[in-house]
Amino acid sequence: MMGTCITDSPLLGGVDSFGVKWVATKEGAMPEPNKFMFEDIENWKEHVHFADLDNLGIEAAAAKELEDFDENGRKELVVNVFSACGLFERMAAFMGFENALCSLVEDPETCKEFFNALADYRIEVHNRFIDAYQPDVLTYFDDLATANGLFMSPKVYREVIKPAHQRIIEAVTSKGVIFSQHTCGKCEEIVGDYVEMGAKIWHSAQPMNDIEGILDTYKGKLIVEGGWDSSGPASYIGASLEQLIDEAKRCAKVYGPKENFILMPTLLNENGNSLMVGDPRLGPTLEAFNEVNKL
Repeated sequence: MMGTCITDSPLLGGVDSFGVKWVATKEGAMPEPNKFMFEDIENWKEHVHFADLDNLGIEAAAAKELEDFDENGRKELVVNVFSACGLFERMAAFMGFENALCSLVEDPETCKEFFNALADYRIEVHNRFIDAYQPDVLTYFDDLATANGLFMSPKVYREVIKPAHQRIIEAVTSKGVIFSQHTCGKCEEIVGDYVEMGAKIWHSAQPMNDIEGILDTYKGKLIVEGGWDSSGPASYIGASLEQLIDEAKRCAKVYGPKENFILMPTLLNENGNSLMVGDPRLGPTLEAFNEVNKL
């Protein structure tokens, strides 16, 4: 994760390589509210300046993260490099959600120009990540939906954003790296687009989507990672171990038999997400999933 903290969104807060200030909370980092770099997409070239990747320290970050990871480790574990704050998320980081969403409808041509320029940058970043980390998987984050549906219509996504996403995916997969698309929320309307573009994993799939149907439809083409009811009691801070085990078993019984599924539990505690800060409940939760999944 250190590489993407340097290039796109600092996990611990601070100013990113574009000059946007991020505020860290225990839930994660976000652009400082109501502090916009610009409000009219027509002005993006005046404000957006791409960093010189030679000066960001990507290779040093990779060396630090991999210093205890030898070839034997690579035989046992998957190396997954995160690439946070994708095209639409970056647009919102620059100009806020309201301005970004209006721009998609009011000035799609300038948005396409912006996304293509940003895609060029992301491809350069990903190439550096791949060279430095030699990953098996690259997980690209671009949240395009709420719990109720997409931020924009599928038509707008396909016409304005998808062509740039296509180039990003092709650049990663052309190097033999598995592309994992992270999109939270109810995004089932464009999961087929992800598959079409070459994504092999859909990361952080939440149950407001028809996960069972997607597992069936794209079996052999897509792995679904997620499944956890991240809006329900099992994700509340202070959820009991019994609740967590019940949710893990539900995922194992409902999604496990489909075979193209990876559990990604969302356990929150007072310090944040357990996958990042640790939690003694995580081990027994994963054990419960594996026990049922073997049956």
